[in-house]
Amino acid sequence: MRSLSCLPVLALFIVSCHSASHPPLSLTATSMYSIDTVRMVAGSGDEKAAGKKIQEAVALFKKGSDTAGSLALFESAVQLNPTARAYFDLAGLLIAGRKYDEAINALYIAEKLNYTPLANVMARYALAYSNRDSAFNKDEDGNKIPSEKALHYMELAIEMGYAHPRDFLQKTQFPNLAGTPLFDATYVAAVGGGPGINSDKGLWESFSGQFPDLSLPLVIDRKWIQAHGHGADISTQYEKYIPEMRNVRFAREESYNYYYVGLIHRDANYIALIYCSTMEGAEGESSLVYTLASYDHHGKIIDMLPVAGREDVAKNFMAFSIQPNLLFQVQEFAVTYKEKPEEAGYGADNISGETPSKPKQYHIGSSGKFESMGSSLAAR
Repeated sequence: MRSLSCLPVLALFIVSCHSASHPPLSLTATSMYSIDTVRMVAGSGDEKAAGKKIQEAVALFKKGSDTAGSLALFESAVQLNPTARAYFDLAGLLIAGRKYDEAINALYIAEKLNYTPLANVMARYALAYSNRDSAFNKDEDGNKIPSEKALHYMELAIEMGYAHPRDFLQKTQFPNLAGTPLFDATYVAAVGGGPGINSDKGLWESFSGQFPDLSLPLVIDRKWIQAHGHGADISTQYEKYIPEMRNVRFAREESYNYYYVGLIHRDANYIALIYCSTMEGAEGESSLVYTLASYDHHGKIIDMLPVAGREDVAKNFMAFSIQPNLLFQVQEFAVTYKEKPEEAGYGADNISGETPSKPKQYHIGSSGKFESMGSSLAAR
């Protein structure tokens, strides 16, 4: 299915003839969302005139210079010949124009006119509600939380057999939906076939699908970390894919958090991801570590390696770089301090310099294993 937020290329409304004694009926701007009136007009509209306006609307939309004009033409076409498909496509254009309430009205008419597949209507409802409600749904810290209606329609779409459930994980299509425990639980249950079912497939799809694509070549060093930081929180329900998350679950004096960073590579054999972890200790010490991990397509871990940041304030900082051919290196930097860090702290204001060590070279092999280039990997 094409992106839900864009107007599909339309080739609709085949020309037909109408009896001169029964002129075509049409709707108005005020009646086009009244289902009773729509049903009176449906099947008796002017397909020829509607088809012409559809072509004009599509041509104008493709130019991208007059979205409002394209929308007005399309609405006129719907009024002339209301069909389930026309209302469904109108909703897509309305969503693209950020007219979410009107898009929801259009989807309601498409649903009542028995648009098929109905799962696609539910998915587009989720898109409209997700974007509409994002301005209002925030937690006490001001962070956006997913719309309950968006989650409801997402769940219905998946249960009805929506062909592309991973769409709901994509930030480009649903920027305000994924990335919260409530979303994760709803998605996993829906993909698994029902509430309470902890489906391995749904769990893995939900986890792996929330990593945004990373462009290669990529360098993660101090400058990159300052500019990008880390992504959305990773829920503890995904601990089977991050072993250290399970190991520190009951830590009393430290606070550990895990974050999505991005997708490095995906092929028929494996998927390679980077996630980030932070630790805040009782005495104020902290760590920030970026881990490269590879998995098979069932979520089984193939290989893992810390590649950037540092696991402890007293340890060397690591920088990571990877090329499009999946050759990568990890380089450590020994930090020197102006004053004793135990007394003056490990912060940037106490750092006098860093001495780079010889980079360790690796390659992600065809099986997903991290192969050392020259020197053997330490036991991991």
